[in-house]
Amino acid sequence: MMRFFNSFIIFLFWLIFFPIFIYIFLNGDYSKKYEHTILSPPEISEQTPTGELTTGIRFEQPLNWSWINTRQLGKSDTLCVDLLLANYNNRRNIGTFALTLKSENFSQQIKLNASLIRDNAYRRFCYGILSFKDIRNKPATLILEGIDSPSGKAVSAWMTSDITQGKLIRNGLVLNKSLIFSISAITESHNKYVGTIIVLTLLCILSISVLFWPKNLESH
Repeated sequence: MMRFFNSFIIFLFWLIFFPIFIYIFLNGDYSKKYEHTILSPPEISEQTPTGELTTGIRFEQPLNWSWINTRQLGKSDTLCVDLLLANYNNRRNIGTFALTLKSENFSQQIKLNASLIRDNAYRRFCYGILSFKDIRNKPATLILEGIDSPSGKAVSAWMTSDITQGKLIRNGLVLNKSLIFSISAITESHNKYVGTIIVLTLLCILSISVLFWPKNLESH
């Protein structure tokens, strides 16, 4: 009878706490992400728009590694670019544009819907496929281009006259301007997975101990 009662208690325990544990796990409460800026945005001076990112418009922004703090980077860190964009006083834009992070042998393109862009706000592009080891100290470029937005319905990006991080190229023409952007590195800890194994192991041991405790007690 006691054994049946303990079995019922264990079943009730798992029924209540296991869904809670799964919910916390899926929401990432056992994982932590650490973010640090490795390249600050250039000084904003004589701020001007790039013009609409319509079909065929292409900007290339070289990345200067001498300005990037590579000492804070891990080999598996995810690189994120925050780019200052504009949507012409919150008008309704359509179509898509893209920002590509390109190195010698690696590249990843992220496309965005123009309707999602807020006016005069930074938009984050995270390159999860590319790790720091893929592009470290290799020539790298940010490529901003219009995909299929028509004139009058496309977004724009902001430029600055501070070109210490490199000169912007517009459809092959070198400009005395630079995009306004910063780069961050995000490191995700593995505490989520370690914590999951530890908690599940403890729960199993506790359940087995309680389940067989009456039997062990009777044997004495």
